[in-house]
Amino acid sequence: MDEMTMLREAKPDVAPPADAALRAGRDRLTAAARPARRWPRLPKPAVMGLLAGTAAVATAAAITVAQVVAPDGHGSATAAAAEVLRDAAATARSGPPVRPGPYSYTREVIVHPGRTGEKQCTETWLRRDGSMAAFATYSERYWGRCDSKNRPRRTPALGSGHDDQRPHADVRTLPTDPSALRARLYSDAAHGRGQNPDNTGSRDQLVFDRIGRLLSMTLPPELRAALFQTLATIPGVDAVRGERDALGRQGIALARSFDDRTTPGSLAIILAPNTYRYLGRKAVQDIGEGYQTDLTALLTTAVVTKPFQRP
Repeated sequence: MDEMTMLREAKPDVAPPADAALRAGRDRLTAAARPARRWPRLPKPAVMGLLAGTAAVATAAAITVAQVVAPDGHGSATAAAAEVLRDAAATARSGPPVRPGPYSYTREVIVHPGRTGEKQCTETWLRRDGSMAAFATYSERYWGRCDSKNRPRRTPALGSGHDDQRPHADVRTLPTDPSALRARLYSDAAHGRGQNPDNTGSRDQLVFDRIGRLLSMTLPPELRAALFQTLATIPGVDAVRGERDALGRQGIALARSFDDRTTPGSLAIILAPNTYRYLGRKAVQDIGEGYQTDLTALLTTAVVTKPFQRP
């Protein structure tokens, strides 16, 4: 006996299905058995072309980000520092036009917190590329108060370097595009341009030091803004609020630890809040018997035509 006969004998009083019910059942079975819709396949070369185009776009985007954020692939400034430097760059762009001269004269006061001794007064003549052409350091005992009204009587000592009449670089020719400026500064660091003879460290540290010197000078607003943007791409730069310079003026420090592990320490560029004007520096270094801190404060900066000239 087959299965259909057994079903009929089990329910002899059930009427056979109507034609309409049979047609509806067949339609449902046909629909369920129909294969799912498939998207048309691209030819193999087309697929490869699409993937190659996507990869090219992704690669171009990665290169663009790398050039702005971390050209050397070693990271960049912290988020806190990047925020400060973004505001500093925007503020610098709105500054008045400035015409730089052959040299920038700066006068600073130096103090050593926690150590006995008098304040020191320093005069520096910087070339257009940020390197030092001449300098003089005095004790207050010989100079008096370190302020802009006192004029030192001593003759400054000549700093070592290249011919001051033909500097290697001119701040008026430095690019104002942040990526181009960064490339220029790192190239100069690799070839010894724009540096002082005693400057040491990695290229990151040399560029950081040089930007600090440049910011103390008289610069066009576009270049000052680009320097702030370049600082944001230097690995290890962090922002510390509430730092004070040698005169006790409170500001925002852009600090970076030394790369040389044999001499632990850090250097910070201190900026005025809101205006982001250069105030001074803070250097901390392990001298073997503890850490030594040196603070500076910028008193005067001006354009001059030759070393040893004072405004």
